[in-house]
Amino acid sequence: MARPTRAVVDHLPASPAQTGLRRIRRLTEVYAYLSVTVFTLQLLFVGTGHERLVPILLVPVMLAAWRLWPNRGGWAVALAEGVIVHGAVFVLPNPAPVINFLFAVTMRRALFGSQERFPVKVVPAMLGYVSGFVAWIAFKPVVVTGPLVASVVMPLMGLAVAALALHETVRSVRLMEDAHRTVEAVVRASPIGLVLLDVFGAPRLHNDRARELLDWRGDESGRVPCPHGPDITSCEHGCRAGDDPVEVRVTRADGTTGVLAVQAVPVEHVSEQHTLVTALDVSKRRELEDALRTRAERDELTGLAGRTHFLHLVDEALLAGEAVGLLVIDLDGFKEVNDAEGHEAGDWYLVSAAERIGRAVGPVATAARLGGDEFAVLAPGHDVRESARLATRILSELARPLTGLGHDTVIRASVGIAVSSPGAGTAELLRDADTAMYVAKREGGGRVRLFRPEMGERVLARQRDKADLRTAVSDGQLVLHYQPIVDLATSEAAGAEALVRWQRPGHGLLGPGEFIGLAEETGLIVALGNKVLAGACEQAMRWREQGRSLGVTVNVSTRQLSAPAFLPSLDRVLKTTGLPPERLTIEVTESVWADGAAMRGLMEVRETGVRVALDDFGTGYSSLSYLQRYPFDVVKIDRSFTNALAETGRTAGVVRCIIDLAEVLGAHTVAEGIETQAQADWLRNAGCAYAQGYLFGRPDLAENWDTQPSVPH
Repeated sequence: MARPTRAVVDHLPASPAQTGLRRIRRLTEVYAYLSVTVFTLQLLFVGTGHERLVPILLVPVMLAAWRLWPNRGGWAVALAEGVIVHGAVFVLPNPAPVINFLFAVTMRRALFGSQERFPVKVVPAMLGYVSGFVAWIAFKPVVVTGPLVASVVMPLMGLAVAALALHETVRSVRLMEDAHRTVEAVVRASPIGLVLLDVFGAPRLHNDRARELLDWRGDESGRVPCPHGPDITSCEHGCRAGDDPVEVRVTRADGTTGVLAVQAVPVEHVSEQHTLVTALDVSKRRELEDALRTRAERDELTGLAGRTHFLHLVDEALLAGEAVGLLVIDLDGFKEVNDAEGHEAGDWYLVSAAERIGRAVGPVATAARLGGDEFAVLAPGHDVRESARLATRILSELARPLTGLGHDTVIRASVGIAVSSPGAGTAELLRDADTAMYVAKREGGGRVRLFRPEMGERVLARQRDKADLRTAVSDGQLVLHYQPIVDLATSEAAGAEALVRWQRPGHGLLGPGEFIGLAEETGLIVALGNKVLAGACEQAMRWREQGRSLGVTVNVSTRQLSAPAFLPSLDRVLKTTGLPPERLTIEVTESVWADGAAMRGLMEVRETGVRVALDDFGTGYSSLSYLQRYPFDVVKIDRSFTNALAETGRTAGVVRCIIDLAEVLGAHTVAEGIETQAQADWLRNAGCAYAQGYLFGRPDLAENWDTQPSVPH
């Protein structure tokens, strides 16, 4: 246990200079009273003449002033001292007692009197001595000699010099006292704990804040700890001489813990070796930093490792030199869940998936969320076979029925696996796993694929396709072909469907089946669709100016329709081209029903007067309730039904039901894929209003329509 020290509460311990000054004051006070007493007795018993009564009577007055106002020397007292000295020179046989009295008075005034007026207020006493000596010479038959003058003047000069020196000494000590008090106030008010340690590491001085932070109890003071032990002065790791503070965790009496930033600095230019220690409570800052670090390392929604931290873990695993398995997991159909059920349900879906992935990998691997609906798993020490087993276990765990959306749901996912090879880096490993995942998704999802080098080649080709398609959209490589839509009653062209083609350099003319999926994947479908819409409306206006009453039909994707900018873009195209809204038909598929934003956009489009057609009716999950709730102007019969009209009576019955249903709903029907006259005749007799197919004309450039003003019978 360290020896007790005094805490800085009311004052700092007295300095040696202060202690010495108090001792000198006591000695001077005793000497002054003793000298005045002896001086008074000499006046009574050695002095001559009645003149001695004046100084004898003034001495008690002076002593009373000393007693009543020990630290105040007024002018009245100073004048009284001068009169006493002046009179004593006459009545005493030699000046020694007077000089002794003068010395006592002057020294006392130097110690207790006013600092600023001390030199002035000692003048009356000294003038009294000089004037008394001059008068003594003038009125008494004394021969003035050099030694006599020296015996009187030199003690006076010595007294003046000594008094001034003492006064300056006292003044310096008082300045030190003021500085001491200032330091005391600063130390006491400091929010930082301050401890002065001696060479043995024992506290010599400290403030209350230090006691509070270091949890010193009672009157005893303990040691100042460091991260390496209980005493910072005996630390062998450089804590005492360090330029930066070190952090120390302390446990308080109430059981709570805190973090202190402790810095020890040697105190130089002192007689003994000391160390000044500062202690600052950084618990709140450390909590905030830990929270920020956790937030950076963990995904806020799922609690799994975040992308940045996960990649750091992959770096460390690769540096260890063992095989590293990396799995990239992408949830299949998450967008549909998010759009149909809402973002809150989407978040719940992600959290559920994260919990299942974490449960499947257990302690042998680290799961992370890379962003969106993409997850990853780091499996150190896993080869190809072990990584594949882990991926299968993850898919099995995800496939268990999930209840929480009002109905049972199964989480499907595509998993790509890459296993490190010597010299492989994190970016390369992640790219390979992502490539394998992309292949799994392209193959239908819900499966595991291991990366192979040829996959990378296909992905590079896919990336080139994306870049070329982006160039095609901006550089005018997209061209529109138009296929006639024929009125079966008159065999005349009533409109045309605009079909986009890609005139790709080096590849020839590509149909939409070869690049629409790529456009959907890259998000270029919106820009592409806007170009098709604008081009088709411009062509419809050219036909109108030529006197042809031909409407135009444009296919619009669900993603394009759900974009907030679609309706303003449509309105701008109609106003720019001048095409009446009823001459434009927007064609969508049944997938629009699964996208709330797209359905809202479709209803807004219909309110503008633009017609809406439902394409490929009967091939998806058609719902009569949707047809009744969201009526369409046109229902298109898919070619799979029209091609099978002659094969089975059941197909003919289905087609007839579609025609009748559309009539009940107030919609026209358009049969697609008509290639024979028999098909056209059957549909005309069944009540189908319109048809399109190779029988009436193949898709072609608009300028080639100039040679066919009407469709032949």
